[in-house]
Amino acid sequence: TKLQYRTSKPLQKASPHSPHSNMWRSFAVVLAVALAASSVSGDKNPGFPPYFAITPENTPGVQGVPTGIDVRTWNTGTEATNGVEVSLFFNDWGAIYSGWQLIGSQTVDLPAGPGGNELKTFTHTFQAAAHTCLKAEITDAPDGNDDTTDDTIQINWDVISADDAADIELYIPFGNADGEEIIISGTEVVCVNGTEIIQCPFTADGDRIPRPAVVEDGGACVPGGCGDTALDGNSEILAKATVAKDYMTGLALDELTFMVRTEMGPKDGPKEKIHAMITILKTTVAEVLNKPHLCCIESIKTRVLLESILADALDAYEADPSDCRLALKLLRMFVQKAKLLECDLTDEEIKCIQKAVQAIVDAGLMIVRENGNAKASAYLKEAMFFRRSGLYEATLLEAAKGCPPL
Repeated sequence: TKLQYRTSKPLQKASPHSPHSNMWRSFAVVLAVALAASSVSGDKNPGFPPYFAITPENTPGVQGVPTGIDVRTWNTGTEATNGVEVSLFFNDWGAIYSGWQLIGSQTVDLPAGPGGNELKTFTHTFQAAAHTCLKAEITDAPDGNDDTTDDTIQINWDVISADDAADIELYIPFGNADGEEIIISGTEVVCVNGTEIIQCPFTADGDRIPRPAVVEDGGACVPGGCGDTALDGNSEILAKATVAKDYMTGLALDELTFMVRTEMGPKDGPKEKIHAMITILKTTVAEVLNKPHLCCIESIKTRVLLESILADALDAYEADPSDCRLALKLLRMFVQKAKLLECDLTDEEIKCIQKAVQAIVDAGLMIVRENGNAKASAYLKEAMFFRRSGLYEATLLEAAKGCPPL
């Protein structure tokens, strides 16, 4: 079915902050559905679209360098509303409740809806390489706000390079940084291939994902469904999603984004909308290690040093894929050298090299996923914890434990 929609103001494309190639197309597709499903809510209703309200320049943000973050606000009311204050917050950990730090606030004027929208860019310098969660909130609406249910939106976006030669196991963290117990409820998922909404690979009906629940294996909720979950204060649980081997190849997908939306908050109080997204960029180890990641580095000496390490890692991988320890050791050397060289680089070069590091770490995880021992899955789960924390050397060290022999 071809989706059609109209807005009272043309949609503004995100500035060139694209963590993956089809970000704008994915946004347009999903927003079209949201607009088609939206209804007029009062005379004036500033709020946020359910998906792609926040689009960061990089995921995670670049450590020590200003990062651009686009925030889109819309109005589903019948009248224009002016002077709406939009605030952006960050948290250095997963999809989380409470514990937010303010980045800044800006004011927007919104035409009548449904769909009247405005895009603002915030800038922040993150001090950690950890995966960062972002939250936008309507903090003031002097013209009036007839529906406050869409006044808060949170995004936790991860971009992963992976092949599907083996199952891809992903873990979505749900954390509670508040001291009191909260409830997680209402979880749903939408999958996009960059140009259209598609059936999700890990559920039967394509529009539900298991809700997080504490079970015997330490927090992963297996397919089949879990009820609303109580989450203790200052704790975290994981929801597991598995993309089956050859799924993306079978559908000729180069990219898959799945967007998980849930609500978290006190049992008898208002809930915050939580929005986690994972984008899988289908590739291979050879493609990642052969890719010219470092063309943006001006120093030829720096490029040659780092590219020679990648060439050696690729040789080790291709010589004996079943013995992956040497390849991961060389990739860890790349991460070490890249970090040490940052002090001599410009801000733009640092952005470039940190993106390269993330891709190279993912190549290491792919190597273990393809050729790992019987316990590789458990080691990769722990490695993903370190990856989310921005501890990339530790990620590769933990993943290497999954290399044969056991």
